[in-house]
Amino acid sequence: MANDFKSRTTELKPRERIEAAGSASVASAVELLAIILKTGAAGCDVMELSRRLIDAFGGVEELVKTDLNTLKSGVREYNRRNPERKILGLGRVKMLELAAAFELARRGYSGRRDAKKPILSSEEAVAAFRSVMKVGTEKETFWALPLDAKKRPLAEAQVVSIGTANGVSVHPRDVFALAVRWNATGIVVAHNHPSGSLSPSKRDDSLTNGLCEAGKMMGIPLVDHVILADDSYYSYADNDRLRTRDDVH
Repeated sequence: MANDFKSRTTELKPRERIEAAGSASVASAVELLAIILKTGAAGCDVMELSRRLIDAFGGVEELVKTDLNTLKSGVREYNRRNPERKILGLGRVKMLELAAAFELARRGYSGRRDAKKPILSSEEAVAAFRSVMKVGTEKETFWALPLDAKKRPLAEAQVVSIGTANGVSVHPRDVFALAVRWNATGIVVAHNHPSGSLSPSKRDDSLTNGLCEAGKMMGIPLVDHVILADDSYYSYADNDRLRTRDDVH
């Protein structure tokens, strides 16, 4: 009986399949996005539009983290890099509708933060970052973990930038744009060293100082910056190196 139901529902269109099953879980991510988008454009039907939009951000998880400005810039960049496979039919109204849907999803996620433990030590921060790290990555990647007033994560660690084997380019504005998006009152950042070295570089020190200064101005303090390497790590907080110029003077 169960197999008969499954074979019947797979022949239905996404909306009909969801209705028949009584759950949206039977639809793929592409189908769910297509239902929200409703229509596509000439040369790019709604299913293809959904595929391209998901591809533009590297997956559904990253797509739903976008705000309106990030969504717009991401689509522009994707179309620039893919002139033969552009995202078409995504105008002002649909952009706004998607931004609203993604914001609702983020608020729903953040509403579950009571079940999350606060980040009160570098060990707990490292565990949060390692839970989203890809094993054996050969590129430096920079993450940010937004925290609430009780230092509880408002989301999983978010990728800010992906670099090369020797470095990753990050600007404080990108980090704090993410913090503002999640209404964070504090933030922890991390990046990995594929080489296995735990020694902070001069660029690491400069970025950390810049993040401290920016966090102080915005009222979103940098709680820690950890460098990850294999099974060990370096913590700027543990080494008392999260000071602004005012703290020094």
